[in-house]
Amino acid sequence: MKKFDYKNLFKCFLIVALVIVVAGAFMLGFLGFNKDVQYVDHYEVVITASDIGDADKTVKDTAEKVFKKEGVDPVYTKSTNDGFDFTLIYLFRNEVPAKVAESMKTEMEAVFAESSVEVDVVHNEAVGYKAFTEMWWALLAAGILLVLAFFYAAIRYKWAAAFSVVLTSVLGAAFALALTAITRVPVTPAYLAVISIAFVFTLAMSLYYMNTVKEDKKNVANADATAAQLVAGAFREVFLKNLVTLIAFVVVVVALLILGTMAVKFVALQIVVAIVSAFFVSTLCGGIYAGLKKAKK
Repeated sequence: MKKFDYKNLFKCFLIVALVIVVAGAFMLGFLGFNKDVQYVDHYEVVITASDIGDADKTVKDTAEKVFKKEGVDPVYTKSTNDGFDFTLIYLFRNEVPAKVAESMKTEMEAVFAESSVEVDVVHNEAVGYKAFTEMWWALLAAGILLVLAFFYAAIRYKWAAAFSVVLTSVLGAAFALALTAITRVPVTPAYLAVISIAFVFTLAMSLYYMNTVKEDKKNVANADATAAQLVAGAFREVFLKNLVTLIAFVVVVVALLILGTMAVKFVALQIVVAIVSAFFVSTLCGGIYAGLKKAKK
């Protein structure tokens, strides 16, 4: 077994993780999350068009022309198009004057005056997304998964490993929450799923770490190795393979950031936070395991 001085590295990583979690808690307490416009009460300009054909780009160009003329700037847009009915929604954080919708409707009627396309424009105030029900279901699912993972790890890797996996997974989710608050990444209605990603990936990477330790322990050369020596020996293999996983996900996310809509980009940024959190925190699993084994003695 190739030994590696993991102890000092673990201490550094743990200090960084705790500092970020504490700093994130303060940020959440004073500033809260940087909520996406859909999460708060906001304003919308909704454009609907029937018999649209391939004129959807004309609708978008006309709308943007009116917004520029009126001096208003939407956060982002979302749309649906089935080839006949086209709906285009512009979302705003601040109230949009009624005259903007009126000007938009007038401009649309002028552009499509000699066309069969019928366009309507509505300006309204929208209620922010409420996720309390989904939150409780997400917490319940996370709790069930955590219990199952705990007993699985206890049976396969013994109790110290089970407790280290559980503690690491919870820390991974907390780290993702804190990092989101600190970096001010916009939080969208999909954020509960993002935190679930952080939790599940930290859990999976931690279980992989414990499995590597177990396999190394079977080696006759490691028969007398301590828990600290085993986790140090497994660290490099675990770190490199998890790093490859991180890079693969980042490549996918970068593609979403380049090609996706604004809403998709916000979700992609959240996924980056989740995956980075899982990768970083999972490296602590071995140190926690070694500490629990030492305390048991």
